[in-house]
Amino acid sequence: MFRVLDLTRLYPGGVATKLLLDLGFEVIKVEDTEVGDYLRDISPKLFEWLNAGKKSVAVNLKDDRGKAIFYELVRRSDVIIEGFRPGVTKRLGIDYETLSKINGKIVYCSINGYGSQGPYSQLPNHDINIVSMAGLLDPGLFSDSVPRPLTVQVADVGSALLCVIGVLGLLLRGVGGYIETSMLNAALLFNTLNMAMVYEGSEPTLTGKYPFYNVYRCRDGYVSIGAIEEKFWQGLCKALNREDLISRQFDKTAINELAKEFSKYSVREVLELLWRFDVPAAPINSIQELERDPHLSAVGFTTQGFLNPLLINGIRLGGGGRAPRRGEHTISVLRDLGFSDYEINELIKDGVVGV
Repeated sequence: MFRVLDLTRLYPGGVATKLLLDLGFEVIKVEDTEVGDYLRDISPKLFEWLNAGKKSVAVNLKDDRGKAIFYELVRRSDVIIEGFRPGVTKRLGIDYETLSKINGKIVYCSINGYGSQGPYSQLPNHDINIVSMAGLLDPGLFSDSVPRPLTVQVADVGSALLCVIGVLGLLLRGVGGYIETSMLNAALLFNTLNMAMVYEGSEPTLTGKYPFYNVYRCRDGYVSIGAIEEKFWQGLCKALNREDLISRQFDKTAINELAKEFSKYSVREVLELLWRFDVPAAPINSIQELERDPHLSAVGFTTQGFLNPLLINGIRLGGGGRAPRRGEHTISVLRDLGFSDYEINELIKDGVVGV
């Protein structure tokens, strides 16, 4: 079993190490002795989802004895994932250059905001700042030319996925190495299609400005339409008995025409109609409604835990367990490292470790 030392807090690192845990890795959260992972207080449910099954060791890395404990863990581990601002790990003496001398096969991944180079590398940031810099909030992408926050954290989750890919890539090769992934690069990846269209001199079309890729209001709710290909657009027009609109797929004024048609139906009625014509359409569910959606229910969605996105051999990954208290596994891990109970009690008394 591969062992991961998780030095991260909050969202990106939590997602990355949860995915690795579900793939069979052992994950030890290395937390400080004072606060630990802020996510416990910000969103207890999200913390539980992302950390169920992990272990927690509380160590003061600013103390030489605490650092020595961490170094011993590094000798016995395979992967380190950290989410500090660039330069912090160097000051703490836990950077890749230092740790690779202790364990030459260690796979070390840094997740940061803007990257380790450039004038913004030391700035504080959150998802909204990153996606705005990456052009995802370009006013030109919005139908009213007014940018607004995204409702999901694409830079956070995207950087987590890139981290996992990088870690697995080095492990498959059987070599150690240093991986850096930034939230900014993840956001740019998500914006690739829009950037390509702008740079080739056309307007991005999958933004809700055109009738074939939009949301429409029905009598009792909303539906989404993704009739990008010509055959799907034709099917949409035929289903609604508006074949006169077939030539107007890129006519923005056709949105109003379709809106009138959709207003005649309930969500269920229009979806049954559109699906008969093989049109890409779906209900717009509220978060509260997700568990009641028959398809989500059939694929295993539940509000009780993290839904791992992977199915391997028909089985969805993930297991039981609960999220650890900060320092819950400090004593057992120290015993595994060879510390006596007397030594452990002295370390606890001196504030070098927490339980």
